[in-house]
Amino acid sequence: MKRLVAGSRGSRLAMVQTKLVADALKFKVEIKKISTRGDRIYDVALAKLGGKGFFTREIDEALLNNEVDFAVHSFKDIPTELPDGIIIAAVPKRESQKDALVGGYKSLDELPLQAKVGTASLRRKSEVLRARPDVTLEDLRGNLDTRIRKVSEGMYDAIIVAEAGLKRLGYRDYYPLDPEIFIPAACQGALAITARKDDAEVLDILSKLEDPQARLSCNCERLFLSTLGGGCQIPAGVYTKIDSNAKTFHVLGFISSLDGKRFLIIKDSGPLEEMINITKVLARKLLDSGGRDIIDEIRRGES
Repeated sequence: MKRLVAGSRGSRLAMVQTKLVADALKFKVEIKKISTRGDRIYDVALAKLGGKGFFTREIDEALLNNEVDFAVHSFKDIPTELPDGIIIAAVPKRESQKDALVGGYKSLDELPLQAKVGTASLRRKSEVLRARPDVTLEDLRGNLDTRIRKVSEGMYDAIIVAEAGLKRLGYRDYYPLDPEIFIPAACQGALAITARKDDAEVLDILSKLEDPQARLSCNCERLFLSTLGGGCQIPAGVYTKIDSNAKTFHVLGFISSLDGKRFLIIKDSGPLEEMINITKVLARKLLDSGGRDIIDEIRRGES
């Protein structure tokens, strides 16, 4: 195989992430930009959009139609169920899982009274309101460069975004948030490379980029979400760590009401071989301790 074609969203971050993968392969790679529904509808909060795969469906179609050989995604954008015929071929080494505060403030506590904070994530909104109920939250969509520009123009006092994207694009003027206090999204900081299930040659090439630890952590984090059954319509987050030396797995998960007033958080740890069961039990405990009621109320529009 002399050349591979990679599918990617057209944002600068998406292209940088795809080029990182392409450069790691010992093949010439052409990158094909593909516009997704999530890219075209940027004035509506993700939680209000129906269906799944806002940032992946059109790329999946190109993959299944043999227009591209593989695709590079931010792992947190991938639905828990993939289309028939497509698999996650590789999960490369993970970047930071943390969220970050952009705007010159070192912490949420430093924000001025009734500060205007931008984020479209229900998870981030609930975590901000938990710490700072006085803050005014406003939806913020668009690519990362656009979001940061809006802060510099004074449209927001601060915004909250993933540190991984900031690092990949070379930004330095930000402050990371403690992931054990401001709990990140499932699979945040990880990339997922998808390919056709029956394309043995491409799968073999991509397998060289696999980081087993990143795959295991992300599988558990996706299991956490699927057990809750919430998706991006529910404020929930999960943070995992693998201690390879002690062969121990640590997981911290939460679910919250939209206003952050009911914030349920549970953590657990145990041997690596039990990480799937530990994650599933933790998610069920969250549901049984009031999480199910929170989800039901949000779906009824009462929270």
